[in-house]
Amino acid sequence: MQRILIPLFFVFTLYSKAQIQAQLYVDGKLYDEIQFADSLKLANHVNKLHISWINQGYYFVGIDSVMTNEILTDVYLHKGEKFRAKLSSFTGKKLQFYLSQQLKFHANGGFPFASVQLDSIDLEDEFITGKLLIETGPEIRYDSSYFFTELNTNHSYIYQLLDIVPGDPFSERDYRFIAQKVERSSFLSLQRPTDLSFKDNKAKAFLDIKEETSNTFQGVVGLQQVQNGKTTAVGTLELDIQNLFRSGKQFKFSWERFAVESQNLSVFYKHPFFLASKVSPSFSLDLLKQDTTFLTRKTGLGIHSFITSRVEIFLEYEAINGTLLTTDIQSISESDLADFKRKMYIVQLSKGHLSSLGRLRKGMVWNVSASGGRKIIQQNLSLPDSYYDTIQSQTNFYQFEGSIAYQLKLLKRQSFFHQIKGGTLQNDELLVNELYRLGGLSSLRGFNEKEIFAKSYILSRTEFRSFFENRSYAYIFYDHLFSSRESQSDQPFGVGLGFALATSAGQFSFALAMGKSDVQQISFSTMKAHFGYISRF
Repeated sequence: MQRILIPLFFVFTLYSKAQIQAQLYVDGKLYDEIQFADSLKLANHVNKLHISWINQGYYFVGIDSVMTNEILTDVYLHKGEKFRAKLSSFTGKKLQFYLSQQLKFHANGGFPFASVQLDSIDLEDEFITGKLLIETGPEIRYDSSYFFTELNTNHSYIYQLLDIVPGDPFSERDYRFIAQKVERSSFLSLQRPTDLSFKDNKAKAFLDIKEETSNTFQGVVGLQQVQNGKTTAVGTLELDIQNLFRSGKQFKFSWERFAVESQNLSVFYKHPFFLASKVSPSFSLDLLKQDTTFLTRKTGLGIHSFITSRVEIFLEYEAINGTLLTTDIQSISESDLADFKRKMYIVQLSKGHLSSLGRLRKGMVWNVSASGGRKIIQQNLSLPDSYYDTIQSQTNFYQFEGSIAYQLKLLKRQSFFHQIKGGTLQNDELLVNELYRLGGLSSLRGFNEKEIFAKSYILSRTEFRSFFENRSYAYIFYDHLFSSRESQSDQPFGVGLGFALATSAGQFSFALAMGKSDVQQISFSTMKAHFGYISRF
């Protein structure tokens, strides 16, 4: 004797619309009327009802029939009589949990129509014995998706991004999280809920995806005073391609002149879903030259992979080399400088893109990282041996960093933006050319670029924004930094105002800022002006 308790095959007859209005009948009587997002939601609801009834002793529940049209879906259920039973070692809530987990496991492994069956039933009075079995049903695999609009981005990248690769087993969990997984990309957005249909043992997703112009070329010019009281120009040129060759590859090039004879150059490349895997390798290079004093070079090789629908893990090996450009022993001794090399192993977790908070919307992004490695002091032959007498040649090096940023909508066109980030360096022989560099437009506004050296810091950046278009707004800001270096600490802050004006070709920005610290007073003579233009393509 055998009875199907939870048959889901009726879903084949339904097109998974964005909304389904369903009426549930139990033993001929109207039980409930509910609206579902799609037919899978309806099937899951029926599953939960059946499992709950089984737990109560109604072991012969089932679906008698399903009637559907464009407006309404009627599901007729059979509950039956209540029995006492001995079916397995599971009873009560344990049985309910077991059945739910088994069906969930199959639904996420290519068998969304799996059902529970009673087998080898023996009925005596009001007591039954038997076995609970899982009937897997047909195996369902993903078909190629239907896109409502023509996209330039390669479809293979989108399939990998959303975990709906044609030919892979269907997963209800992956389908449920499509809307969240689209947010993994900085240049794709979902315009409406995803639809789904089943045919010939294949699942086809219907996607309404829009491409954003996220590739940017940015130029920023700032004015700052130098020691002789004169004003000099500093600035940044940055090329950020988020969709290289229309395949989701990322390439970023940045050059910055932050002081006289001081420059910073960085290059980053990320190759998504290497060889159709879930791993995305990356390469980075960073060169920082501080006037005629020192040069720091960082080279990194890493891998990225998503561990949840939105959270990405990043593992990296980084090699850092610090080289002195001067052999002036007095200057070097006073500044705690030395040649060094360091190998670091980094793990980072992150969620979201900070650029997504540049429009009128609420949201939150964050990242945390920890790294450790070994540092070796390299002796410079141009310096006397006595300089290294009190320096440990080999030490352990640890670094911890974190950041969180969020935006809240306050009124119809106003928002509050807040970012908190910080970091700390732990090493017995910490050198000046290893410290954090803070100050400037991207960190503490109102100060010269990278003028503040810190071993540990916490930076708070707040903005009140008033939008007059989706990406155009005026704002006032307040930045506050808590920094420490050896026995010294400081709490500088910066205040100011600015605006960002979006056009069809890009975005123009302007900001005025004044800062105060232990060595700088708020004054119009120390005011910083920043002009920038971002071209989007």
